[in-house]
Amino acid sequence: MKTKLSLLVTALLFVYQVNAQNILTVDNSEGANAQYSSLQGAISAASDGDTIYVHASITNYGEIVINKKLTLIGFGHSDPDKRTYITNANFSSNSSNSKLSGFYVTSNVFSSSPNQLSNLSIENNFISSILYFGNAGADNVIIRGNIINAIGTTNNSNNAYTNTIISNNIFTGALYVYNHDSITIKNNIFSNTTGSRQIVNNNSDTGNLTVQNNIIYRSYYSTLNVNSAGVIYEYCLAYNRSSGNLTDLDGTNNLNNQNPLFVEDNDNATFTRNDDFHLQEGSPAIGAGTDGIDIGLYDGTPFIFNNYGYSNGIPIVKITSITDRVASGQELSVTINTNAN
Repeated sequence: MKTKLSLLVTALLFVYQVNAQNILTVDNSEGANAQYSSLQGAISAASDGDTIYVHASITNYGEIVINKKLTLIGFGHSDPDKRTYITNANFSSNSSNSKLSGFYVTSNVFSSSPNQLSNLSIENNFISSILYFGNAGADNVIIRGNIINAIGTTNNSNNAYTNTIISNNIFTGALYVYNHDSITIKNNIFSNTTGSRQIVNNNSDTGNLTVQNNIIYRSYYSTLNVNSAGVIYEYCLAYNRSSGNLTDLDGTNNLNNQNPLFVEDNDNATFTRNDDFHLQEGSPAIGAGTDGIDIGLYDGTPFIFNNYGYSNGIPIVKITSITDRVASGQELSVTINTNAN
């Protein structure tokens, strides 16, 4: 009898075979027939340049240490039926040029290499706690499409990232920056419901951090002031969803205390998978960003934020129905849906 797993693995192998040196599959579900049941075991067995596809599972794959150039692709983080859980992801020595996409991270993503890493891509993940760059840090980093609590901390030893693009993310906490002259922050949504600061320049004595096209979407009973020393807002929108007022953003061409008019914000607070942060017709954020692009997550670039954490450009194969058992020689009835994000 063919199983759902074997069909899914076959489809994914076909997709990836022309795009990577080797393909490794991991599934720790009971009865699975992937190549590995341990994600760290697959990482240890992999070679530089390999892609590892990690199946969804109700069992967390635990903490992983990435110590070579790898592309790690999880199924996603917010599908109601399937998620790929890990506890921590540690970009260790020799992990330059690696990518982490499609994971539900129950704790932290961080770097610990004594030598500076470069060309890291962190996309389409749910990061419950903090993304931080310690030790020698990382240069040339792309952070996009994530739902994330915080990047960096008040301790600058965790903010060792440079030449970094932070875009198309939803933040539920704060963003801390030290190397402000090389950090691009654009087209994010900040929806922190506690505290006051959203974006913090930890090195404001040496210059300003300019951020563009972001939406600050908060609920505060009194006057909300999200300004922070050395942070300049350009073409951003800030809105206090509660009854309180809002202090105008520091900077120019901003929309102060204007409702962005999202298509759907189900809980009027933090992210849920059923929210739709596209802009309704008539939203003041449409065309109000730099060069006439929209303010918010959807800026018209090829990268498209999606609520489920599916990796962009990779088809998602889902079996919606399958015959449980068939006799030898009889037909197996399977219904398969697929989409490419």
